[in-house]
Amino acid sequence: MRKKIITSLFILVFLIVQIIAPTNIAHAAITQTLTLGSTVTNDIVSSNDQDIYKVVLPTAGKLNIKMISSNNKINLNLKDDSGNQVLSYYPSLGNGNSSTTWSLPIDLKAGTYYFTVIKYVSDTVNYSIGVNFTGVTTDNVEPNNGPLTAQPLTLNADPLIGFIAANDDQDTYKFTLPISGRIDVKMISSIYGVNLNLNDNDGKQIFSNYVGSGSEQSPKTWTQLIDLNAGTYYLSVLKQGTSLLNNNSNTGKYNIRVNYTPVYSDDVEPNNGTLTAQPLNLNSNPIIGFIACNDDQNTYKITLPIDGKINLKMISSIYEVNANLADSDGNQIFSSRVRYGSDATPKTWSQSVYLKSGTYYFSALKQALGLLNNNLNTGKYTVAVTADGQPAQSSIPVSTLPVSSDAITISNNPVGTLDVVTLKNYLFTDGDKITIYSDAFSQKTIGSGTINSNQYRSTITTTEPLSQAGGYIYVTVTSLYKTESSRLGIQYNKKSAYTSTDLNSMPAGTVLIGTKSYTLEYANNSANSLEISNAIVNGGSIYVKNFSGNWIDNLTGKTVDPSNM
Repeated sequence: MRKKIITSLFILVFLIVQIIAPTNIAHAAITQTLTLGSTVTNDIVSSNDQDIYKVVLPTAGKLNIKMISSNNKINLNLKDDSGNQVLSYYPSLGNGNSSTTWSLPIDLKAGTYYFTVIKYVSDTVNYSIGVNFTGVTTDNVEPNNGPLTAQPLTLNADPLIGFIAANDDQDTYKFTLPISGRIDVKMISSIYGVNLNLNDNDGKQIFSNYVGSGSEQSPKTWTQLIDLNAGTYYLSVLKQGTSLLNNNSNTGKYNIRVNYTPVYSDDVEPNNGTLTAQPLNLNSNPIIGFIACNDDQNTYKITLPIDGKINLKMISSIYEVNANLADSDGNQIFSSRVRYGSDATPKTWSQSVYLKSGTYYFSALKQALGLLNNNLNTGKYTVAVTADGQPAQSSIPVSTLPVSSDAITISNNPVGTLDVVTLKNYLFTDGDKITIYSDAFSQKTIGSGTINSNQYRSTITTTEPLSQAGGYIYVTVTSLYKTESSRLGIQYNKKSAYTSTDLNSMPAGTVLIGTKSYTLEYANNSANSLEISNAIVNGGSIYVKNFSGNWIDNLTGKTVDPSNM
């Protein structure tokens, strides 16, 4: 009985040893460094085994992979330093008797990558693998994969050199037009197929174009003229999807530039309907108007004191535009198409009509041409209205804000306390209406008030809390019998700063908008665009913590010390 127990224990220990002992120590998955420009020869003998190689790319560029083997039962897998798969390929190699050479070029961002050579047969697999690398010099400041991390693009400057890689689907650039005007976008692409999109600050698409048939030997040149309103825009170069796995035709180098020609007009935006119609006085100087790609209509208000005939005259540089006149009840009096205008030879149009006294609305409306991204239905024009026997009408002056820096002060109070804008009444005019906007362009207001000259000061409590990180509000004044002034941006200080400890503890890939933090993946997900847009509007500065652990100022693209944020 004792002998039987000892034998059983021996068998049990033997089985445990067999289970935990490695079957082939020499071929365990140990990561080896594969130097650029080198080739290694190896073999895999154990079932389901693999070899792993580390490759470091100092810059973005093209990595050429070359493999030689007599066995076609191999999978080549490539992942980046975060474990994201970049490539999975089953090369068509040898037939077991003779070796075959396989190679593949792939465009990659700078970084560390891991090749895994996996065999899926029980036989021994012999192979050699080598890598060569050609670096590419670019102007990209990564990450720049969406509006939050968009790279500033200087207008009327030298082209930016960009690079779309197998593991980089998008480059986004940001530019701002201080006034309406025409932009000239030019792209020279060495990519066989790539998408170029332009969106406004609200995410509305202005155009989407496919730029095809580019190559390193014969780059493709693409240009587009676009008339735009003042505002901030985002130009994105996006990888074109391909049905061919690991196809290199949708990656590569490009350069892009945007030239800008401002157009000076008399438009007071918004003037897109009767509620916001701009006055058009009788027998006054012509008003210069501008129809943009993202502005379909300009409406003008005509007041006729007594019955009589008026004559409307338009001189248009637009190929096709509609000229409409309606009464105050919305009844259309006429609708005319003004055609064949151009910058070189503007088209002159006029029409006379007898009207009863009252209020009328003349509109210049964009003509739908049915051609995507067509610039023929946008541009500049002038319009004037004359009438005999009518009382003189003077132009309505524009309100002006006080020049004193002490006229308006902002109290960005601690969380839980209302934020207050204080006005020194003696620097304004009695009855002035003060409006506070959340940004420079939208119609979103966060407070308003009226000046009472009998009081030394007025206070306006904002309807939304100001950003804890500080920022700007935009103020206008509308005086009696005058139109609203232009917006004045006024900076306010932050409520309280994050400590350096707080900022250092935030993980890489964090986006900080004012006092709110997000992951890059969450921030660039279109499903969260409204939340992110609101955060940008209400927030202060934007910072991104890159995967090296450094905080990047989204506006300048420069590294910042947490103590200065």
